[in-house]
Amino acid sequence: MAEEISFKDQSEKAVSEEERNLFGALEEKIGYLLTKYQELMREKDKMAAEVDAEREKRIRLEKRMELLSQDRENVKTRIDQLLHRLRSVDL
Repeated sequence: MAEEISFKDQSEKAVSEEERNLFGALEEKIGYLLTKYQELMREKDKMAAEVDAEREKRIRLEKRMELLSQDRENVKTRIDQLLHRLRSVDL
């Protein structure tokens, strides 16, 4: 009977040790996954900030293009007016 108790104690120790190893490996993997998750979240936030900056840049460029287009139309109108005045002088 002493042998049964001794064998039972040893098998419980072995299971406990095996479980600890499994839990240790699981904790290590979870720690790695959490670290990677945090890295990806930081990268996502950085990329979102870059997208916002590019969006703002695009909006500024579109406004500038609109202003340049308006200036071009104004210049065209003035040139047409000057040409019209010149034509009237030639007559």
